[in-house]
Amino acid sequence: MTPLFLANRNVHWVALGLLLAAGVAVCLWISSQRIVAPALGDYHVYRCDTGNAANSAEFSVLLVSSARAREIADRLCAAPEIRRHYGSVLVSWKPRGRLGAEEILSESYDLIWSRGHTMAGLVPEYGDFYQSLMRYDHYRVYWFSRGAAPELTAEYFHGKRIGLLNDKLSHTLYLLPLASLKEAGINFSAENLIYFDDAVSLYQAFARNELDLVSGGDYVQQDLDIPLSRTLISGDAHAATLFVRRHRPAGIDCALASAFEGFASEYLHGQRTLEGVGEGVAEGADRCDP
Repeated sequence: MTPLFLANRNVHWVALGLLLAAGVAVCLWISSQRIVAPALGDYHVYRCDTGNAANSAEFSVLLVSSARAREIADRLCAAPEIRRHYGSVLVSWKPRGRLGAEEILSESYDLIWSRGHTMAGLVPEYGDFYQSLMRYDHYRVYWFSRGAAPELTAEYFHGKRIGLLNDKLSHTLYLLPLASLKEAGINFSAENLIYFDDAVSLYQAFARNELDLVSGGDYVQQDLDIPLSRTLISGDAHAATLFVRRHRPAGIDCALASAFEGFASEYLHGQRTLEGVGEGVAEGADRCDP
């Protein structure tokens, strides 16, 4: 007869062996599984329905900022001319550098916020696909600070935390501010430049006092509810051009212009010029009011 303590010891070792085997089996099973990352939604888009459920066509707009994006989309969805031809409107926003040549050639967007030299740099013959609808000019750009008005001197800027947009095609938040430092003889490569992927994050950091200086238009003072001082960088900047697809339904140009009504005077504090409006207006219809 096997002693009781030997039997208990044998049971113990058998149980331990089974437990280890089970652990190894579980580890092997886990290692064989493919971990699929969850699909995340795109937080840089806004879509609205026109009410024309019988039409699946979507009017796609590309902006460079989320500023008033929802308002613009809702205005387009409410426009009878848009409702007649489209079932929905999709507005997306991303830095200008994210626009690619293939998107112009394939006419991925019905309306693009950009600049002529940017479009030409991607596709020299972009005019075969898009034409200028509206230009925004006479736009003022400033340096903003939370204290005294910024001074364009090396002594003033040295050691300051300077916020910029990580978009080398942005005039307001990259090119013009760096050019102003260069013209003032300031070696900006030696300064504390902090880059942000979008303007909202940049201005939020400025509002939290994580930055000393940012550039921007008149809209900065109306968007940020904090005391600010400013120094002019440019009083006659070209803010943007809206490019519309050449092949589009007749009669929608005035609806497009109306959707951006007030954007120049109230937000950009610049001047709007209607350029291509009329070519997409039905024959015999009046041109839009400038």
